[in-house]
Amino acid sequence: MSQQININQFKKDGFIILRNIFTEEQVNNFRNFIKNKVMADLGDKKLNWKDLEQKNLKDVLSYSEISDAILNKKLIDSIRHLLNGDPVYWGYSSFRWNEKAYRSFHNDAKNDQNCPFSSNYPLLRIGIYLQDHSKFSNGLKVWKGSCHTLRYGRTMLRKIFFNNGSLRYLFPQQLYSSVNVDTQIGDVVVWNLRTCHSGGALRIKPFPKKSFHPIIENFVEKKFPKLMIPEEKNRGVIFATFGKESHELDNFIEDNINHPELKYTIKNSDLLNNKEILNRSEKLGLKIKKVL
Repeated sequence: MSQQININQFKKDGFIILRNIFTEEQVNNFRNFIKNKVMADLGDKKLNWKDLEQKNLKDVLSYSEISDAILNKKLIDSIRHLLNGDPVYWGYSSFRWNEKAYRSFHNDAKNDQNCPFSSNYPLLRIGIYLQDHSKFSNGLKVWKGSCHTLRYGRTMLRKIFFNNGSLRYLFPQQLYSSVNVDTQIGDVVVWNLRTCHSGGALRIKPFPKKSFHPIIENFVEKKFPKLMIPEEKNRGVIFATFGKESHELDNFIEDNINHPELKYTIKNSDLLNNKEILNRSEKLGLKIKKVL
């Protein structure tokens, strides 16, 4: 392992920051490619996430210019450690440029059949934010510990009373403390897919270190925009999802395979025909899984 990872802290909080995974030169190269690719297709107008889900885009590994964002030994070794097993990748990755902020707490665990307070969820997502968010807005916000709570709509009572749980897990995630993740250039933030999070975290001038609920952030942006600390520069980010071979992974893929963001990305991808990518993945211990 190239860096020390507190696995117990990751399991407790539901997220971790991997520092200095990429060099500043690599980050700038990623930014330039993503900027040029998105602007060539959509122009330079700030768009929301639905407009950015283009049907012609491929997964990250299908673009040689940014494939190193995933095929990085320090990153893959860290993911293996966090999953406690060899990571699996099936083409669920994307990139964003100059995205209009959409602030709302949610988690990404789909078709999750197990109790979050009595089981580990072997899927995680990485976010490579290609600018500074330790002092500037538009990074990631997470609820620490929310990976161990039950969201409404998850057949809560059955899971509590038949899985040796506790009624305290009925408390909504909003009662837990949220944090604005202070990623810097070269860092990678990793979160469990059960972790409740929100994009476009807003930093407010009188309280730059304090994390507010997205409802408050949206209100400030609309009514008191001068109180906002702006983003450092146009937001570029790369996302990718990994898992460990398990029923949870199969359930997640089954539930998501027809989602437009996933379906078109994987359908367009050509990584399974790219011998160089497959060889590099094998050397790193990254399993490429065919799902379509």
